[in-house]
Amino acid sequence: MTERINRYALYSMNQKTVKLIKKYATLKGISEKQIKLEWLNMNKSERDIKRQEYLSNLVKK
Repeated sequence: MTERINRYALYSMNQKTVKLIKKYATLKGISEKQIKLEWLNMNKSERDIKRQEYLSNLVKK
């Protein structure tokens, strides 16, 4: 089941998003899988807000 979700997660996100999530997960010490699953459950406006949050946290580091 998780393997299917992971494959879906990779195909439903563009490369920039995957790269951003990987960097954010590394910075925060959170599982990439967890972030990807949350990402897939968000709508477009929620994703935009979350992307801005991730970017601001990465810039602050």
